[in-house]
Amino acid sequence: MKVFGLLFAPIRLFLFLIHVVDGLLITLTIFRFFNWHTRQNFIRIWSRILLILLGVRLKIDQPPVSKPMRGMLVSNHTSWIDIFVTNAVQPVRFIAKSEIKKWPVLGTLVSSVGTLYVERKNRHAISQTNQEITASAKNGDLVGLYPEGTTTDGTHILPFKSNLFQPAIDNEMHIYPLGVTYTQNGRYTPHAAYAGDTSLVSSLWQIASSGGITAHARFGTIIPAAQYNTRQDLAKATQDAIARLLGQHIIAEEVYAQIQTGV
Repeated sequence: MKVFGLLFAPIRLFLFLIHVVDGLLITLTIFRFFNWHTRQNFIRIWSRILLILLGVRLKIDQPPVSKPMRGMLVSNHTSWIDIFVTNAVQPVRFIAKSEIKKWPVLGTLVSSVGTLYVERKNRHAISQTNQEITASAKNGDLVGLYPEGTTTDGTHILPFKSNLFQPAIDNEMHIYPLGVTYTQNGRYTPHAAYAGDTSLVSSLWQIASSGGITAHARFGTIIPAAQYNTRQDLAKATQDAIARLLGQHIIAEEVYAQIQTGV
């Protein structure tokens, strides 16, 4: 299987690049003229094709309780392809770290479909992002949040940061917990992980040459944000729900860093 993956990886990456460029051209030209439903369908189909081209099979082990989802989707974060796994189920306006805007081609692409950006260490910027979350939700969009603040190797969950949960409480949103994992031949695989010092190019090669990865999506029970008085309580409840979905432990960031470095 690995030999097969290595042989077909250049072809996969070539087709992936063509697909991304096509998507970029569409989003920069005619995408703005699409109505809301057409945009949603375009993003969902385009994301599914992207996964297929990279050799990633999507398996929804536990579907959403209701569709379309409205409010805030919250997920663990292992890889840059998490975004496309989720969009293949239902398009989401993700909140991403501002550095992603600088990614060649992909940065422009995700920006053009309405990604919201945040500088987590800038309180004023977080306040601005919270206002954008509220506006997006009122517009009918499903807003996506990765509250770990970084990616992991997919074996643990980091404590959730609560700053961006406030709009969910203020606007009495529904929270949709989502757990995403990656396997190969029925077992955990690190090939999809975009963590540590892994570059985007290296991550692309890992995925394309793996010989086939399965992305598992598990949606949990809706959490009504109105039931919680503080964003910290809501973040903790959502964190625990996703940990249960994945059967994973929550570990402190400093402990995870020690595991990664072998210290």
